[in-house]
Amino acid sequence: MAGICAFALGHFITGKSVIIEPGAAPFTPAKALIVEIIFTMALVLVVMNTAASKKTEGRGFYGLAIGFTIVVAAIAAGPISGGAFNPAVGIGATTIYALQDNGTWSFLWIPVVGPLLGAVVGSFIWSAQEAAID
Repeated sequence: MAGICAFALGHFITGKSVIIEPGAAPFTPAKALIVEIIFTMALVLVVMNTAASKKTEGRGFYGLAIGFTIVVAAIAAGPISGGAFNPAVGIGATTIYALQDNGTWSFLWIPVVGPLLGAVVGSFIWSAQEAAID
């Protein structure tokens, strides 16, 4: 609901919708899905390693690391997949685009499935990494 409300407010203020879908050729839904998985995995790893690991406890650099990861992901992957990296963002943007600007629902699965798979893979890698270091 928060994602939908945020994008509805953005649409109300600007009169424009955000489009989260694969970019123009040569990008395909499969490529967009892979990009969403990879960058969500990277984001999860950065968050877990900087903000959740006992090894980095008390250090204040996590906000900068997370912020730079999101900026790089948006610049690199935005033209390919739309750059959601979070199901709430994908659902919110797609809902407002479909309801307000007669957009399509056909690519909603990409910003839902990609980030969920990326988060699972990233959490498994982080768990293995933490276990190996302990």
